[in-house]
Formats: sequence, C-alpha cells, structure tokens
Amino acid sequence: MTNREEIENGRSAIAEAEHWVVKLGSAVFLGDSRQLDRPVFTALIEDISKLLRRGKRVTLVSSGAVALGREHLGWPEDGGASIPCLQAYAAVGQSRLMQLYADEFVHHGHKIAQILFSRADLDARRRFLNARMTLERLHQMGVVPIINENDTVATEELRFGDNDRLAAMTCGVVHADMLVILSDVEGIFEVEQASDGSRKFGERIAQIEADDPHLMEIAGPSISGVGTGGMTSKVQAAQIAARMGVPTVIARGKRRGVLGEIADQKDVGTLIGADRDAGLAGKKVWLGTGARPVGRLLCDAGAVRALRERGASLLPSGVLSVEGAFDEGAVVELSDEHGVAFARGISVYGSSDIERIAGHHSDEIVGRLGFRILDTIVHRDGLVMI
Repeated sequence: MTNREEIENGRSAIAEAEHWVVKLGSAVFLGDSRQLDRPVFTALIEDISKLLRRGKRVTLVSSGAVALGREHLGWPEDGGASIPCLQAYAAVGQSRLMQLYADEFVHHGHKIAQILFSRADLDARRRFLNARMTLERLHQMGVVPIINENDTVATEELRFGDNDRLAAMTCGVVHADMLVILSDVEGIFEVEQASDGSRKFGERIAQIEADDPHLMEIAGPSISGVGTGGMTSKVQAAQIAARMGVPTVIARGKRRGVLGEIADQKDVGTLIGADRDAGLAGKKVWLGTGARPVGRLLCDAGAVRALRERGASLLPSGVLSVEGAFDEGAVVELSDEHGVAFARGISVYGSSDIERIAGHHSDEIVGRLGFRILDTIVHRDGLVMI
C-alpha cells in the first residue's frame, strides 16, 4: 500500500489536469432492477457540470445504449447475446441514451453532441485527425461531446472491445490529461487467491503505477452482469492512457459528488499513475492508441535490445521474418523471436521488399531492391513501445 504522503503527492497532478475524459459504465446509471437510476444519473450530470464551471474540459464516453435498448424492449430473453440482437438493442437504445443526456444537461445550460466511433475511424491517421478537429471545435463551441462505439454497425473485427478501451484511446484523440473510469466498484482491491480458485478481496488500493506488474494480477472480470468490461479491461485502458502520460482514476460512479472529490484530490477510488514526461506526442499518439497493425515483423534479440534500451530504429539486419502482406507506410507490429509483441511502427518498405532485405545489412538494400528509401525498416520517429 502507498503511504499518505505518496498518495497526496500522486493526486496533486489531478489539480493540473485541464481536459478530463470521463467514462460512464452502464452499471453506474442502471439500478439493481435494471431500470434507469434517475437520481444517480442526475447527480452525475450535476457533477460533470460543476467540473465545467471550474473551467475544465470534459469529454464523455458513455456506455448504455445496448442496456437501455433491452430495458425499453422489456429485457427479452431469447437471442439476447447474438451480435444482430445486440446491434438492434443499440439502435433502439442510442437515441434514448442521448435524449437522457440532453434533458439533464439543459438544466445546467449545456448542449451536447453525439459522436459514434467505429474501430476503423481511428485506424486511419487522416480520420483520427478529422475526429480530433471535430472534437476540438465542439469544445470551442462550449458543447459537451458524448462518445460511444457505433455498436449498430460494428463487426467483431472492427470493435474496440469495450468502452474502457475507447475512453483511453479518446484521451489520445483529444489530448486529454486525465482519465476517470466510473464503474460499480470503489476502485481496485487487493486480492487473495483461495485454494478453491475463488478470489477474496482485501483493502482498496489508493494508488499504483501503470507499469506495476502486480496490477494485472489483481484485476478481474465484470461482476455486475450489465456492462461488457471487468476490472481487467479498466486496467488495460489505464495502461493505454499511461503511454500518453495520462493518469487514470477508477472509482464508484454511484458515489454522489465523486468527480468533485477526485478534482479536490480526495482519497477516492484508485489512482493509476503515469509518467507525464514520458508521454507520447504527435503521430506517436495515433500509433500508440488508434493505429491497428496490418502485419508483423519478427526481430532478433539484438534488435529488440537496441530498440528497447537505446531507442534505435529497426534495421534490416534485425528482422527475422515477415508476416502479412502490406504496402510501405503501413502500421506493423514488432515482436521478439518468441512472438511477443513489444512495439508498433510505420514500415518504410512493403512486405515483399522487406522479405528480400531481411537479415541483410543496410548497405545491401540498393543491390537487392534496386532502390533505397531509408536505411531503416522502421524509423524510431515512427515507432512506439507497447
């Protein structure tokens, strides 16, 4: 556990945060009866409005469309887990979700905007930047953007996985410096594994660093049965945000005034710390969050060490093999010889050309290809560690 002084020092960074991404899980504003918990929802919007009055920017990422759609249709039992059914529930529930937000925010003098993302919207850098410009303009207009995955048309291959991950990626889109994930639990708890495989929860962890190996050991699946993500997905989202130097607080959304308490640096929830000075910048934000690899390069041990320890570029001599067919400029995953991914980058050459120069020195590129773009396969300026 972290002592009191360390907690206060860690949470002091929250006061400096100017742009918050707040993720609301469906379990937060749906009650135990699986009906809308109106008092909780109203209190949350009031809480967000108070943040806005403090001069903070707030971008909301909201789950709930599928749950509200099912609730509106009487929670049908047949076929509820199939993708077509879930997409139909999302189509029914998304308009209801946005109407709820519009009705509540108007009492505080705020207008809202709906933004629906599919995974492909953040894969391509141009679309990533277009999304950033749209969201920036909305904030300049004083409009609160509310983001959700476009569940109605998303396929399994084009999904974010859950809105926790989408919230973390949104931090990169909008240049946020604070991520808050509101759920149905008070934060992350110490866990003991019993001999029968069950998990016994201990004390709440007030603060932990994103790169602490203990973090993934204590995360667990969803227990509410309403949302799709558990604590594992929230921890993974916090680790994505940490790559950009963004800290995350995981807290209980039903706690009245929870956002104000976080802003006031109270010991609420679990703070997952990040090194702000080590955060990604420029196109590396897109590489580290939005871009999805279309191929893979297996690298030898020397290349892995050079990239990890010296921040070097990937040379042809360090490539063992190529997987996938892709053109130059494609995003590729870099893995060690055991297949464990450790980086992501923009390939200078296409896959067929890399196959011809893999394992060779850079001064052989022209002789083997008849041309040379760069001496590297992935330049360090287009490379992020993961």
